[in-house]
Amino acid sequence: MKTNQKKPRICIALPGINYLPYSPYVLSTLPMVPYLADDYDITVVYRKILEPQGLDYKYLTLLDESQMSEKERQNKQGYHNPTDYVNLLKYRKVLEQFAAKHAEDFDLILEKEWPLLGAFSVAFAKYNVPTVLLAEAVYKFQKKSEPFWKGNVVRKALGLGLDRLRPQLRKGWTQKATGIVAETEQLKEFFIDRGYATKQKPIYPIPYGVDLQIFAPRDRQICREELGIKSDAFVLTYVGSLNRFIQEPGPIIEALGREKPKNVVLHIVGDGNKRHELEEIASKYNAPVIFHGRLPQEKAAVYIGASDICIAPYNRYLYADDKFTCASLKIPEYMACGRAVLTIPCERMEYLLDGQKYGFLVENEVDSYREFFRNLPSKTELEKMEATILNDLQNSTLKDKCIVLSWRDIAEMHKQVIEDCLAGKFSWSNSPKSADLVTQ
Repeated sequence: MKTNQKKPRICIALPGINYLPYSPYVLSTLPMVPYLADDYDITVVYRKILEPQGLDYKYLTLLDESQMSEKERQNKQGYHNPTDYVNLLKYRKVLEQFAAKHAEDFDLILEKEWPLLGAFSVAFAKYNVPTVLLAEAVYKFQKKSEPFWKGNVVRKALGLGLDRLRPQLRKGWTQKATGIVAETEQLKEFFIDRGYATKQKPIYPIPYGVDLQIFAPRDRQICREELGIKSDAFVLTYVGSLNRFIQEPGPIIEALGREKPKNVVLHIVGDGNKRHELEEIASKYNAPVIFHGRLPQEKAAVYIGASDICIAPYNRYLYADDKFTCASLKIPEYMACGRAVLTIPCERMEYLLDGQKYGFLVENEVDSYREFFRNLPSKTELEKMEATILNDLQNSTLKDKCIVLSWRDIAEMHKQVIEDCLAGKFSWSNSPKSADLVTQ
């Protein structure tokens, strides 16, 4: 029976994102919005808009376009992270002004991961608006290798010590949040062990979803014919960022060039600010690598379908305690296509691959990849592995283990978070049980 009761007003904030339709943070957020909109009045907040495609929902921007400086208008970077104290203070003032203006407009804030995670929420907390942080990880922000005296010395001086302060700011803001959505059980444990949260604070382990209409099993030969790939080639496929941060394909490119395994080729789908560096590595070592640039997801899925093994070369040393805590979006997409995965050995990946039932665990280092290429699995071995993946897709094993979930499934998990927070259920015992969300 329908009622005239107004829907709760939910703000999903991406304060570190200048909107681009292909931004990974956008692609890992927007797919669940239509499902949430069935029950809630959803507004998505960005810092500003760079390309307006796909904005067919309610959104706001933190920056007023009519008041932007010329320098800001020329800024086409997809991410925003204040790197000195002056810009930090200025941006916090922007967040505080936005909160003052919109505090009465929202019943709950969901703040998406960014380097200053919690700054947006703490601005709204002043007005008693409950907040939930959508946390990805706690990263080590590496020091720049460039000597201090090079570049803008004044700007560098204004940022001295900020990299050490930022984790402390994040920790304090996390402690003040109403609740936390952590991508994995590993991140939840890290937050509790490191004092970011207590067992009394609700922490909801929720990974990412998969568009199962796009990422689905395909016939390998048909995919290869469509893409012009030889049927007898041993195809590796990488789909992802070329920024060389969390995802670092440099070592496997170099290893391919040094080892030159017979008939092996790596197809790379994606783009990023370090693409030229990766192309230089491929050129230097004469590696059999083809860079395709950024492609629509539908086309990327065809390259996955054409592959023998899909790779996920993560750099776990960027994480606090070297503990990989991200959920990984690409591995569930690879597995939804029925393909074996090559990734790094760590607790999260061992769970996703069920040991090495669905793929291979190899350190993201040149020598480790060279050893792997010397002992490549046979086509028969891969066929058996793929049959296991496809069987566990069909019998819902991968869904039950929260490895391959639809975005509707992910939205339902977030609805539980929203309902708990709106109802004031802030004790650990009242949060969704881990077994209901992620059993790892």
